[in-house]
Amino acid sequence: MAKHLKALSLPPNRKATKMRLTHKKMKEILILILGEGGFPLVKELMGKENVSEFDLANKTKQDIKVIRKMLYLLYNNNLVGFTRKKDKQKGWYIYYWTLQPENVRFCCFKMKRDLLQRLEEQLENEKRELFFVCYNSCVRLNFDQAMDFEFHCPECGELITQDEKGKIKELTQKIEETKGELARFDLRKKTRRKKIKKHQKEVRTKKRSAQAKKKKEKTVLQRKRQ
Repeated sequence: MAKHLKALSLPPNRKATKMRLTHKKMKEILILILGEGGFPLVKELMGKENVSEFDLANKTKQDIKVIRKMLYLLYNNNLVGFTRKKDKQKGWYIYYWTLQPENVRFCCFKMKRDLLQRLEEQLENEKRELFFVCYNSCVRLNFDQAMDFEFHCPECGELITQDEKGKIKELTQKIEETKGELARFDLRKKTRRKKIKKHQKEVRTKKRSAQAKKKKEKTVLQRKRQ
């Protein structure tokens, strides 16, 4: 195992956090990071804690080196944590991995945010340039490229025509959808923070109340002794 990785120990007696993201969303994130082949690995990790990398290799029927490579990719995106234990007989360390659901949600947010930026840049480019398409859907060229081919498709030779602004409409719709998803994520985050602050306030209030009660009882006891 790579020595540069820093072990992330989980708190004792911590129960596995339930994955709130749907399998569809999870798969969407994983495909971007690991490719299609990585989904079985994360499926084995979901809802479990401290799963041996050797168990993961056996259950997914993949080579241990491939499993480790995918685990490192997930680790670099803060999607998994690990602990390690030394095998007393063999003398080497065995690594046990745990999926970090809370980080998956943030990773999803980050990817959507990056996607929004790319879509907005693409939209600006679409508005700024003229594009031409082949009737047979072979290519889509900007004005300079179309000029180079004398407005004929380099694939089939057919005359290419100016693309209608359907692409702009499509991009605009995707941008609005992505903004909506980010807004919902931000709302959930604010709601969670509000609940945490409320809980912390209740804890402080109970603590002050207990301290005041204890102080009052102590004062009463001192007066009785006098």
